[in-house]
Amino acid sequence: MNVPRDCVGAEKPNIVFIFVDDQGYYDLGCYGATEVQTPRIDALAEQGVRLTDYYAAAPICSPSRAGLLTGCYPRRVGNHIWVHRADSNTGIHPNELTLAELLKSAGYATACVGKWHLGFHSPFLPLQQGFDHYYGLLHNLDPVEVVYFDEQGGVPLMRGDQVVKRPADPSELTRLYTDETIKFIRDHRDGPFFVYLSHTMLHNPLGVGPEFKGTSHWGDYGDAIQEMDFHVGRIVDELKSLDIDDNTLIVYASDNGRGPGRTPDQKIQGRKLSTYEGGIRVPAIAWGPGVGITKSLVSGAVTRAMDWYPTLATFAGVTVPTDRVIDGRDLTPLLIGETKFVPPPGMKMSLNAMVPLRRRFEPPGEWEPLINRNEYFDAFFYHGSQGALAAVRWRNWKLVLNPSLTLYDLAKDPGETKPVRNGEILRKLRGMAILFQEEMRRDARPAGVVVPDQADGRTLVTADQLDRLNAETDVVYAQYDDRQLAMDIYRPKSAWGPLPAVVCIHGGGWYKGNRSSHRAMAQSLALRGYVTATISYRLSGEASFPAAIHDCKAAVRFLRAHAKEYGIDPDHIGAMGLSAGGHLTALLATAASVKRLEGSGGNPQFSSAIQAAIPMGAQTDLTSERTRTVSANANRGQIWRQFLGGSLDQNESNYQLASPLFHLDDGDPPCWFVTGELDDPSTHADRFRKRMDELGIDTGLTVIADAPHAFVGTQRWFDTMLNDADRFFQKHLKAKAQKINGR
Repeated sequence: MNVPRDCVGAEKPNIVFIFVDDQGYYDLGCYGATEVQTPRIDALAEQGVRLTDYYAAAPICSPSRAGLLTGCYPRRVGNHIWVHRADSNTGIHPNELTLAELLKSAGYATACVGKWHLGFHSPFLPLQQGFDHYYGLLHNLDPVEVVYFDEQGGVPLMRGDQVVKRPADPSELTRLYTDETIKFIRDHRDGPFFVYLSHTMLHNPLGVGPEFKGTSHWGDYGDAIQEMDFHVGRIVDELKSLDIDDNTLIVYASDNGRGPGRTPDQKIQGRKLSTYEGGIRVPAIAWGPGVGITKSLVSGAVTRAMDWYPTLATFAGVTVPTDRVIDGRDLTPLLIGETKFVPPPGMKMSLNAMVPLRRRFEPPGEWEPLINRNEYFDAFFYHGSQGALAAVRWRNWKLVLNPSLTLYDLAKDPGETKPVRNGEILRKLRGMAILFQEEMRRDARPAGVVVPDQADGRTLVTADQLDRLNAETDVVYAQYDDRQLAMDIYRPKSAWGPLPAVVCIHGGGWYKGNRSSHRAMAQSLALRGYVTATISYRLSGEASFPAAIHDCKAAVRFLRAHAKEYGIDPDHIGAMGLSAGGHLTALLATAASVKRLEGSGGNPQFSSAIQAAIPMGAQTDLTSERTRTVSANANRGQIWRQFLGGSLDQNESNYQLASPLFHLDDGDPPCWFVTGELDDPSTHADRFRKRMDELGIDTGLTVIADAPHAFVGTQRWFDTMLNDADRFFQKHLKAKAQKINGR
C-alpha cells in the first residue's frame, strides 16, 4: 500500500531508527562487503529501499547526531565543531525541537537507547530533549573520553540518571542495547512508539560478544558487524512476534564513514573525519513494507541525514511547526515509489514537502542567473570535523573548496581521482557555497550553553535560559476585599499548543517567604515544556489556616479559567513546593472535594483539583505524635500555633482538617515525595505513601544524598530534584494528556 500524501488521520506507524557508529560505506553485504555476512540487514535492503548516495550530517559523531535529531545542518544549530567531551559546557540547545519532541507531540512514546554525545549538562540530556526513556552511555569509550571518569571507576552505563553499571563493558553493549529496545517495544506494543537506537559500536574500542569472536574474516571489526546484524534480526523478529511489523518503519544508517574501499570495485576513498566520500557517504536503508516503503528499490538520489526529520514526521502525520527553519527535505514520495527523485517543494507531494521553503534564498545578481531555488535546496554542503564548509554536491557534481576549487563527477569517478573541467558547473556550485555561507551567517542558531557550576554552587538560571522563556509577572489571581494575590507565569517560547501547568508553592513555615524563592524552580521546569506559576499566598500572620490552602486552590482555578490565554491544558495541572509549600501541595492534592477548604478566591465554576503533586520536605500527618510534641513546645511550636490556632492538643480538629493524610482517598492524584537525606525522617511521608500504595495510587520517594531540608538553593541537589520532578510530571501530566487527546 502507498502512504497518503497527507498522513494526518492515518494510523501512526511505529518507528525504529538504528544509528550505527562509524560504519563505512562498503561495510555491509548489500553494499559490497565480502569479509562479513549480514543476512538480516541485507534482507531489510531487499525488502525496502537502499540509498546509494546518502550522506551523514557530518564526518564526526556529535555534529552528525545533532543534524539527524534536529533536521538541520549541524552548523545551523551551533553543533558543527568536533565533539562534546564530558568537560564541555555546550550541547544541543534546549530550544531546538528534536525529532523525539516532534513525535512525542503526536502521541508517540519515545526512547533513546545507546550513545548520546550531545552534551552532558542537565538541559542537554535525552530526558530533557523529548525522550521518555533513556538507557546507554552519554559518552564514547575511546581513551580521550574515558580519562574523565577514571576517579569514578570508569564510564557509567545509565538508565535515566541512575548508574546501572560502572565501567561499561564494550563487549556487552550491542546485546544490552537490543535487550532494552525489545523491552521498550514490548511495553509499548500498542504504539505508536519511536526508538532511537544509537549504537556505541562500531566505534573503537571495539567490543564483541564471546559468541561472535572470530566469526568473520575481518577481525574484531567484522565480528562486531556480524553481531550487529544478529541483533538487528532480533528486533525484526520481535516486531513480527508481536504482530506489529506491518505497522513499523525501520531505518538503518551510520553516523559517519570509516575508511576507503578495499577492492578495485570499491572506488571511494577517505576516512572518518574527512570530507572525502569515505568519510561522510554511508549506508542507509529504509524498511517498512506495511507502511508503504517500496520493495527492492536501490536509489541513487542524493539524500542526507537531515531529511529523515520531515520524512518521519510525514509518516507520523505530523506537520513540522512553521516557527523554525529546517534543512531536511521530505523523502516520502521517493520511499513509497511515487517518484525516482526527491520532488521539489512546489509539487506539494507530501505533508512536509514545503519545509525547505523556509530557508533563505536571496541570490544577488551575480548568482541569480545560475542557480534556482530547487537546485539550491537539493545541494548538499559538506562540513569537516572542525566545522568548516569543505565541499558542495549537486546531482553528480562535487566541488571541493580547499585548497583550491576542484570539480569531480562522482557518477564517473566516485573515488575523486580525476578532476574535471566544466566552468558553468564550477561557477554554479561556487555560487551555492557563497549563498550557503551567507545563509548560515544570517540564520544559524546557537548551541546550548550552561555556566559550569561548582559542586556546591548556588542554583543558577542563566540569561540564555531566561531568554528562552516568556514571562508574565504580577498577574493578580485572587482578590479578597482590598487584598490582591499575584503569581508569575513562565512558558517556553519554542512550545506550541496547550501545555500542562505546574503551580509552585513557596515555603517559609506558613508565616514568611514569597513566590521569588521558587522562581528558579518554575523557570527551570518551564524550560522542560510546562507552563509554570509561582504564587504568593496569605501568610499566617495575616490570615490563619485555612487561608493558605484557599489561595492555592484559587490559583489552580485561575489557571483553568485562563487556560486558553496562557496556553494551558486545563485537564493536566500539577503542583510542587518545599517545606510549608510541600504541605500545601500535598493538601491541595488530597482536598479537592473538601468544601471548607475551597475558599472564595474567584472562578468558583472551575475545579481546584490537580492531577499530580510533588511535595518536598513536607509534613503530611499533622496529627502525629511528633506534631503534638513540637506544637506544644514554647519555642519550636510557635509557627504551628500561629498557623493552626493553638497546639494539637488545643485545636485537634483544625490540625486534622489541615492534615493531607486525613483526606487521602482513592480519587486523589499521584504524589511523589522529595526530601534531603539530612532532613527529619517525617518528611519521607511513610504512612502517607503506604496508604497510597494500598489505594493503588502511584507514589514514591527521592532522598537526595547529603542534602538538608533547604536543598533547592544548591545546584547539584536542585538538579536531582528537577530531573525527578520532570520525569514524574512527564508521566502523569504530559503522557496522559497526549493519550487522552490522541496526540
